[in-house]
Amino acid sequence: MARLPIRAVEDLMASRPGQTLEQALDVFEVFASGSLIDEVYVLDDVAGKRIAIAPSTLKERYRRA
Repeated sequence: MARLPIRAVEDLMASRPGQTLEQALDVFEVFASGSLIDEVYVLDDVAGKRIAIAPSTLKERYRRA
């Protein structure tokens, strides 16, 4: 499991305009968590897929159009 600070994710998104949060993190899906506030967790094998868990405010900011 990788833990990414919010600032690192925001920098990543700024360097990849037009990409979704899923594309930038190279994950199948990003799930929102109301209890996370300063980190994004990337889990490598959940039912055979790579997923991320992000604070709900971050997921909302970069949600798909």
